[in-house]
Amino acid sequence: MVKKLILAALLAVSCGRLEIQNMVLPLVPDVNKRVEASLEWNEAHSPVTLSAPADYRFYACSDIHIIDERPVFFERMVSTCADDPGAAFYLCLGDLLLGKDHMDWIADIMSSSPATGFILVGNHDLLFGLWDTWKALFHSSTYYFFVDSPAGKDLYIMLDSASGTLGEKQAKWLEGVLADVRPSCRHCVVSVHTNIFRTDASQFPSTNFTREETWYLLDLMSRSKVDMMIAGHDHVRDVSSFNGVTYITLDNLKDYSPIASYLTVDVGDSLDYKFVECK
Repeated sequence: MVKKLILAALLAVSCGRLEIQNMVLPLVPDVNKRVEASLEWNEAHSPVTLSAPADYRFYACSDIHIIDERPVFFERMVSTCADDPGAAFYLCLGDLLLGKDHMDWIADIMSSSPATGFILVGNHDLLFGLWDTWKALFHSSTYYFFVDSPAGKDLYIMLDSASGTLGEKQAKWLEGVLADVRPSCRHCVVSVHTNIFRTDASQFPSTNFTREETWYLLDLMSRSKVDMMIAGHDHVRDVSSFNGVTYITLDNLKDYSPIASYLTVDVGDSLDYKFVECK
């Protein structure tokens, strides 16, 4: 019995902490139920369309991991985005918390800033029964939005991968969006929490895509002419290219982490990115 408990604890290691909740309590509701709730919200609310010049910029971060203080680095990034005349929006790709409190701080920062932000749920945001809180604050974790510029319309797709899978309903929805909406758009950027190309074993074996789903996504992204997929989850930046698609894994944006950074992407005829380190 003791050996089984030790093994369960070892298998629950994630983000440098023990996620024993994941082993003892299932993530409820599962991804299909979360997608159903998100798509129901989407049906009552039209996709957001932002206006921007032909060349514009967006920011992206992930893994803020609040414990018991307001997130300084995240607030600073949002403020920088708001003050940037070239910025159209920012992305927050999940894992807001490292405990069970203060998700409302993120909502407050986002709602009080003039910068437009879009957000995803991460695996840590599902612990302690927090999906209902996340849904009440942010509404949908499976959706898309547009940026309309003189150079064309760009499509941004946001996916719920917090359980390490898209699930059947979300995969079908994604295929439909890529088939029906993508062809009329100039650029397409897909964002998820769980990264495709892992750079270390920090998440073993928590909430990562299976090998089969990874190959499915790689094929779908290439066939659909997606320009870029951005993810977080592993806290270690990585840039990979496969069949014409750029895959970027972000560092974390946890306060005072020695590797904290966020991404900026300049959108024009091409997508040019850089990491901005936080100290």
